[in-house]
Amino acid sequence: MDIVDLSSDSPSPIDEQSHPNVVDVLELDEPSNNENSKSSNDSNPQSYFMTLDRAAMERERLLRISKAMGGGRAKRARAESDDEVTMENADDDSNSERNSYKLNYEDSFRQSNDSNQVQSMEAKRQREDVTNQLPFPCGVVKRTAVAGYSRTGNDISIGEVLQARKLRSAVLSAFQWDFDWILQKIFVGRTNLVLVVPAKGDDAQKSMRKLLEQVPKTRICMPNMKGMINCMHSKLQLLFYDNYLRVCVPSANLTDYDWGEGIGVIENYVYIHDFPLKSVSSGEPLPSFARDLIYFLTAQGMHSDIIQRLETEVLWQGTENVQFVHSIGGEHKGDKSIWRTGFPGLTKAVQAIGGNGSAGQIDYVISSLGSLTPVFVENIYNAATGKYYSITSPPKPVESIPQKIKQRLRVYFPSHDTVATAKGGTASAGTICFSKQFWNKPGFPKEILRDGRCTRQDCLMHEKVMFIRFDKPTMAPDGVRVAGAVYVGSANMSESAWGKLVNDTSTRRAKLNLRNWECGILLRIRSKNEAADDQTSETVEEMFSETIPIPMKTQNTQYHDKIPWFFLDKQTRR
Repeated sequence: MDIVDLSSDSPSPIDEQSHPNVVDVLELDEPSNNENSKSSNDSNPQSYFMTLDRAAMERERLLRISKAMGGGRAKRARAESDDEVTMENADDDSNSERNSYKLNYEDSFRQSNDSNQVQSMEAKRQREDVTNQLPFPCGVVKRTAVAGYSRTGNDISIGEVLQARKLRSAVLSAFQWDFDWILQKIFVGRTNLVLVVPAKGDDAQKSMRKLLEQVPKTRICMPNMKGMINCMHSKLQLLFYDNYLRVCVPSANLTDYDWGEGIGVIENYVYIHDFPLKSVSSGEPLPSFARDLIYFLTAQGMHSDIIQRLETEVLWQGTENVQFVHSIGGEHKGDKSIWRTGFPGLTKAVQAIGGNGSAGQIDYVISSLGSLTPVFVENIYNAATGKYYSITSPPKPVESIPQKIKQRLRVYFPSHDTVATAKGGTASAGTICFSKQFWNKPGFPKEILRDGRCTRQDCLMHEKVMFIRFDKPTMAPDGVRVAGAVYVGSANMSESAWGKLVNDTSTRRAKLNLRNWECGILLRIRSKNEAADDQTSETVEEMFSETIPIPMKTQNTQYHDKIPWFFLDKQTRR
């Protein structure tokens, strides 16, 4: 593994939350030799960054490839063998019935002088002609496919996510990158790319620009990393095709390791939601999912043309059950700003889907664990249940977590034994992070930790998923009875990820400090029993398994005499 460290003096393993000396580390691994990571000789370079000094020759070669493929577009008759998840017949203009419908519609479009009627007809056509053919029109959570484990209907590979032959433009984000690997998954030179990359400091930004400046049709976006901001940890993907946009929110970085390739030692989650594209603006207001997504991307400094496409070209439908949740790095002052992001933003999202602050059970799978304080643990629990609280001033420090929260909150993080006996052993846990000094800190809430053991035997979990079960069903603003919710995204259990309310000495009011960029989604879980008023006996599996694959084992998970996996302890790493 070759590691390019753009900021620190010496390379160290990747710690995604607790260790600020690695936030600017970018992995440039050698391409994997396994079949899943190979790319054809006529589509991508085998090792792209080894050819950057031959940029002109590379552009000429890519132009020849583009012409051979039909000007950069996949040929209609080509079998898309690398896209196991496809939009059947969506690109097939030979379908006479659809062509007839399209021509009839265009005739009526030209003859109509009523703009409102035109917009209504266009919206109807888009819904009827495109939505029914989208792979995931309502959103779905899948596990990443992992080498060595049987494929199921609940998993997906990076190739199936990207659908490279149909991909026109892509926005890709990650904390950890293997540029050689991901560029082999995409038709470089044909696909317009925006890479959202971490770079803290002027030197790191210059190095990043120099590294990527010769990749054809590629722009970069470097979110603000000034001051307290230490980690660009979000992993959002926006994938544009001819007829639709795919929004992906993974917990996986852009490395073969995180996407289950190689020997297959670790798994992740990805939320996928497909939205039709439209040619005429409907004038309808954007749903909260789209507004929060665009708010987050704007804060990151996303290019204006991407923002404009999201505002005008996407038919944002099927978002009734989902909210976009994020953490925007930096200081946030004022009620409007504070309630929009971090753990207050999670609170508002839970309230929007029906949470009212009543008691609930929280099961939180993580891959990184910070120094937990009683105030932070209580904030996360309250946010997950939608409990309203005042942000006029920061909460006062308390010595211990309320007993009712200790009994209702379980945080799944692997023990040392779980890591040591996993398929890849301790060498596979480089991005599973916890410090021994936190564990030994007086008052650390050890009783809320559970051994994070994967339901895939001997596989490690890199997911960040929060299962929220309300004790009693609640009523959402749209009249839906809600049993609970599930968060899927990049945020681990730490103040860096979710934020900390502190006193602003200049205004004498609270402000929210966030050290990380994070993003995720909150998915509403509808109540199965319209008559039941109590659901405390429902297990995680019973409430969520029809909506999302359960990654962790929930039985016999207490630590007892075990110790957690400590990232920096050389004796336990071995």
